[in-house]
Amino acid sequence: MKIGTMTDPKTLVQITCDREGLRIMIQAATAAIQWSDDFNMGDEYDTDVGPYHEMKDALMAKYEEVYGEF
Repeated sequence: MKIGTMTDPKTLVQITCDREGLRIMIQAATAAIQWSDDFNMGDEYDTDVGPYHEMKDALMAKYEEVYGEF
């Protein structure tokens, strides 16, 4: 995996990885969502999992674009 800075103002970093690295990133996003769901108790201390879902969806879309079905 390679991480570098981007010149696009909307993007902070560029991550280059192989197929297995992308699969691991998707699994990590899924694990973060599950962990947050397990510890969210319905109060003001809950973790917002929306960004994790957005990241997972974006990673899965990129995987399917490059490699086909996940």
